Amino acid sequence: MAYPLAGGELELACDLVSTRIAWLDLTVAPGDAASGTPHVDTAAVAAGTERGLEQLAAWRERVARGWRRTYAAGSQPPPHVAATFVLGWYLDALAYPAALAAEVGPWVLDVAPGALVIEPHPTQGYPHRVRLAPGAQHQVVAAAGVRRARAEQRYREHAERVAGAYAAPGVRMSSRQRLGMVDDVWHLASRQALAAAGSPIGDRPQDTERDWLRASCCFIYALPGASVCIACPRRVRRGIPSTTTTPGSPRPEE
Repeated sequence: MAYPLAGGELELACDLVSTRIAWLDLTVAPGDAASGTPHVDTAAVAAGTERGLEQLAAWRERVARGWRRTYAAGSQPPPHVAATFVLGWYLDALAYPAALAAEVGPWVLDVAPGALVIEPHPTQGYPHRVRLAPGAQHQVVAAAGVRRARAEQRYREHAERVAGAYAAPGVRMSSRQRLGMVDDVWHLASRQALAAAGSPIGDRPQDTERDWLRASCCFIYALPGASVCIACPRRVRRGIPSTTTTPGSPRPEE
């Protein structure tokens, strides 16, 4: 059984989720991002409109521009790295709020296209704010199993649509890479959500996570000074030793 999540309870849900995700601020705001802050319109992106494509291109350029300021001219990461980061960050902005809300409270957020707006960090590019539309189909669901399944379903409906069609000029990205990221991001988000809610999964030995490998590559190793992450599929394909780098899309330390 479910009933609408709105008003003060929706704001409470956003506040509690935000306290569990150090790099992201989840808020309630009109879906049109009326503040004028540069943002990504998820409805436009999912529909593949020119506006959505332009916003993704601007996001990739923002990331690349930050790297140009950070790294020497001869050590710039190739274009496919920014393209991968942006897709991963887009999926993060859907998965982490949905997974955390379903664990820290009885909430199922609406993360459908148009139900949220993503604001990338102005210099680093990661999604530092997500604004939820107050009139969207957010729900209160008492049964934990139903809640988790519904949260994942909502995430996948949006994520698979965007990842399936995602493309960047001059970049080759296979469907296995793109759709694999959908699975990888949900795995990591749901794992963090369980830990944040006090589940015993947070106390499992680190070796348990070492047994898991991503289906996709985050390409963090392509950044100057970085190394292959512990969950990189390249470890198996190329026999690369594991490191202690945390698996997942690159974000500020939590």
